[in-house]
Amino acid sequence: MKKKIISIGEIIWDIYPKKKTIGGAPLNFAAHAVLCGAESALISAVGQDLLGEEAMKWLHSFGIVDKYVKVNPQSTGQCLVTLDENAVPHYNVLRDVAYDHICLADEELASIAREGYDALYFGTLIQRNIVSRKTVCELVSRCSFAHVICDVNLRPNCYDAESVNFCMRHATVLKVSIEEEGLLRSLAGYVPESESYSSIARAICKKYPQIRVLILTLGKDGSYAYLSEEKKEYRQGAVGNKVVSTVGAGDSFAAAWLVSYLNGMPIEACMQKAAEVSGYVVAHMQAVPNY
Repeated sequence: MKKKIISIGEIIWDIYPKKKTIGGAPLNFAAHAVLCGAESALISAVGQDLLGEEAMKWLHSFGIVDKYVKVNPQSTGQCLVTLDENAVPHYNVLRDVAYDHICLADEELASIAREGYDALYFGTLIQRNIVSRKTVCELVSRCSFAHVICDVNLRPNCYDAESVNFCMRHATVLKVSIEEEGLLRSLAGYVPESESYSSIARAICKKYPQIRVLILTLGKDGSYAYLSEEKKEYRQGAVGNKVVSTVGAGDSFAAAWLVSYLNGMPIEACMQKAAEVSGYVVAHMQAVPNY
């Protein structure tokens, strides 16, 4: 039986100088979860515009369950993306768009609770507006999930200490880029004994003891995982050496890792699968290339 994963968050069109692509970390994550063999639903919103219509077509093509995607009066989300000389993306995320106003009725929350999802995924960006932040809080408090995976993406002007700490307090699986770990530390208040990956992981899990797995993504140096209950750590090298764009790489890593983990694979195999999928994604311009 397929594992069931539900995500809440942004649907964003990534607007490049010469083209646009559908994106948003929760959407990318949900699409990759489908490709990795899970049943994947998304809670989000689009606008009453052409971008919203096109976004819904993409959700259908990805095989994402879209019954919790609303159509709001605000415009569909957009993010202006530029890539530097190292293919690292830089983002200008437009504000007060459809996904900033996600609401779930009581009957929808009850339905989600009954459907028995194995895991919930969310991040920080969706909490930047009080409306969607309230909905995330209601979802976490009124529905039960065996696992909550939070991917900390600290986009400029799209997070605060409250949204970061909400993720830290509720995640059972926490994924953090090593590039953002220093900023996360200043917001979350943990104090590692040294700058080693092990010390960072232990400090996070000591302050937030419900975190069972801490994942640090290390760019070209691969990834690191720490299992708090077993006090075991794992290193995984990067797979592949071709980099076209890193957009969506972290989302694909998280999805491949989580689906593998939910299916009972050993942590080494979860890390290897996540590295293989994200290595494939960075070799393509699309955030969700077929594989």
